[in-house]
Amino acid sequence: MYYSRPMQGDPDNYLSLLSAAQIETLRHVFEHKNSKEIARLMDVSPHTVDERVRRSLKKLNVSNRVEAATILARNGVFEDVTPYQPLTYQSVNLSDPAPADEGEPGHGSFWQIFNIGLPFPTKSQPVNRHGLLERIVWPILIAFVTILAFSALYSILVGLGRLT
Repeated sequence: MYYSRPMQGDPDNYLSLLSAAQIETLRHVFEHKNSKEIARLMDVSPHTVDERVRRSLKKLNVSNRVEAATILARNGVFEDVTPYQPLTYQSVNLSDPAPADEGEPGHGSFWQIFNIGLPFPTKSQPVNRHGLLERIVWPILIAFVTILAFSALYSILVGLGRLT
């Protein structure tokens, strides 16, 4: 249901139109709370909250609860109310980007040649960003190195056994 233009003018005008309960309800709406949360805070039913919002919408001549709450906030009716900040997308790594390795041009490290990162966090890669290939290759590499290590240990023990 759409109404005509929202009211303009003196904030005292809004205060005289709305009851204290309606203003308090719209303050909670401005803080991004839903009807159930507002009802718990104000110790009323969610239906009562919705009814207060509906009546406020008619009095302020707006189409939704956010517009009504925004009008009151913009005109200074709410004191010391800070709404949630809008969601923004940020980089996973909030620190400065790591400087690139300054080796000889054309030569990269072993990991850069095969394009797989280390399986643990490092300063240059604090977050796991491995794809499917790296997630398959790393366990195979670890198993292979483990087999080599145990083979070396076994051959050392066999060699020591032959000495006696």
